[in-house]
Amino acid sequence: MKKIYNVIVILLMSGLYIHGQSIESDRYDFPVKQGSREWAGFESIEKRITALQIPETVIRNISTEGLLETCLAFPYLINVFFSDNYQMGFESLVKEFNGFSELLNRPDMTKVLLKKYESLSTELTGIRLLNDVEQGRLTFRHFVLELMLAQDVTLKNLRPEQEKQLFLLSMEHGKIKDRYSDIFSNLNSVPTNLLYAKKAIGDPDFKFENAEQKKAVLEFVQAPLAIDQRIADNIEYHVKSIYKQK
Repeated sequence: MKKIYNVIVILLMSGLYIHGQSIESDRYDFPVKQGSREWAGFESIEKRITALQIPETVIRNISTEGLLETCLAFPYLINVFFSDNYQMGFESLVKEFNGFSELLNRPDMTKVLLKKYESLSTELTGIRLLNDVEQGRLTFRHFVLELMLAQDVTLKNLRPEQEKQLFLLSMEHGKIKDRYSDIFSNLNSVPTNLLYAKKAIGDPDFKFENAEQKKAVLEFVQAPLAIDQRIADNIEYHVKSIYKQK
């Protein structure tokens, strides 16, 4: 848990803008900047969030790539942590920021998320070259992206080849997280565990060991926070066996 809190503190202290190495040119530039006099002058967080919404004239024309980068740069992205569970946290982001609601309705959202996920592999392999603040930003962006990939709205639109790509990429990313376990916190395993649990539940070949295990997995899928490591390992083994991964 200490690592989780360290990530949150780093993000709060350093600002919440999340920059990638390949930001699309039409990413929306929020007019209200953190740390500015205008930012501090809002009477409430609600009014500040209202000022951060993407104007309709912009949101109609922004590319899906730019929209994703805009969502990952949303100044209150860290609110995903401040709900009873991370699913509720993500749903609160969708309600708070019109960029997320627009992104989830884009027909090419799945393709763009997978492309971003694939490109992020390169960034992760160079994570030791970053300072602590940059590492915190990257691991946080990684958490949010994987949580988006584990959403039902994403999974239901996957073509078979895209589903295979997603799970193979998640396994690649899992190896990277294991390699840099001193940088990634236990928090970063939650979206992957959620993705794998949903896959296992929908697979008739997966057998729960007992009713208690099934109950625990179903509760985790509904309200993802943490899951018993032995159960997570069992599910991961089954999913990897589907794609013949070790």
